Amino acid sequence: MRIVTLFFFALFSFGVSAQMYTNQSDTTVYANEIGVNTIGDYGATAVQNGVTNRLFLGGFIDSTLKNNSLARHSVVNRIGVNAGGEIYYRNSTKKIFKKKDWGYEISAGVNYFGGALYGRDAFGLLFFGNQSYIGDTMVLSGMDANFTAMQRVGFGFYDVKSKSSVRLNLFNINSRIDADFRDFELRQSADGQELTLVMDGDVTMGQSAKFNQGFGVGVDFDFRIPISWVKGDNAYLQFKSQNLGFGYMYEAQKKYSFDTTIVFDGFRFEQLISENGYFSDSISVLDTLGIRSQDVNSLFLLPGFIQVSKMVDNQSDKKLQSFFGLRVYPSLIFSPLGFAGADYRINEHIHAGASVTFGGFSGLRFGAYGQFNWDKFGLGIGSDNFSGFMRSGGNGTSMYLNAVCRF
Repeated sequence: MRIVTLFFFALFSFGVSAQMYTNQSDTTVYANEIGVNTIGDYGATAVQNGVTNRLFLGGFIDSTLKNNSLARHSVVNRIGVNAGGEIYYRNSTKKIFKKKDWGYEISAGVNYFGGALYGRDAFGLLFFGNQSYIGDTMVLSGMDANFTAMQRVGFGFYDVKSKSSVRLNLFNINSRIDADFRDFELRQSADGQELTLVMDGDVTMGQSAKFNQGFGVGVDFDFRIPISWVKGDNAYLQFKSQNLGFGYMYEAQKKYSFDTTIVFDGFRFEQLISENGYFSDSISVLDTLGIRSQDVNSLFLLPGFIQVSKMVDNQSDKKLQSFFGLRVYPSLIFSPLGFAGADYRINEHIHAGASVTFGGFSGLRFGAYGQFNWDKFGLGIGSDNFSGFMRSGGNGTSMYLNAVCRF
């Protein structure tokens, strides 16, 4: 259960929209609105929580945990995290461009997004070493990993009734790592004395601890379109994006590029990576391995998403409503995520719901949430991977929290 504590700490420490799925539609006009959204979402297709809990929070990872996770691995696997928070303010009384139905909004937030796409042998090498691969080949090709830490401030406009909005954001990028291994194999002879290393790829990472290493520009939009639904009922279709834009690292990063085949004869794997071995810090091996390094200033896509979904109408008196949609990030580490669920109206102020998702950083997940709305105050809490809190055999966990005050 320590992972639960970690997620609660993350949620209240970050303090960009938190709701994992579609927002609830509300056409009530409010003069002022202050809100906080937070999210902590970790997912994996194969690595079990029992391994990650002990890896990051401390504890012994026994052979049973490692073997159970290894058995779940396939040719292609994912692992990743999306954590952050946002505070925003909306005002509908001061008219912008003299258009009576438009208000303005300002926001500030932080976001950490990253993960890896990797093969089964990468997990085996990391947790079991090379003994299982003597006389065999470790195939690590196709690995892709990246991580971005960024902060943002935004200004935009919104329709005070439908809550459709457009926002321009400026980003501070304080950390970014990107790695792409197109070919990466390690072959060992039957006696373990000859190793052949095949590499083709590149790794880019920062050289500085500065808070400000890059900047970015992006947009959020949230268009809510009323449609005719089943039996003549009305519903809302949502087209939404977040952090859609570009970043630029003007603080030079170090880029390592490699395209080489190296044969080590008369060495065992342990000798190469030992304290005084071939790859020890006391020996420079970049030139020997054919690895080139250079300082670069990189332009890249921000970790933003586009989503299409059917919303829940918060003002409907129907007891049961459906919601569903699709979310896409421009990143290999996050597969297209589909979700669907049902929302139950307990009374005028309380909604509860359940959901099922597939994709993203992990596979099939089940979630639950509660949404509480009063005239001046609203609160929502939920998870798209509820079972992750309860089982060490689960693959990831998540929680999102939103609160709003209206006056």
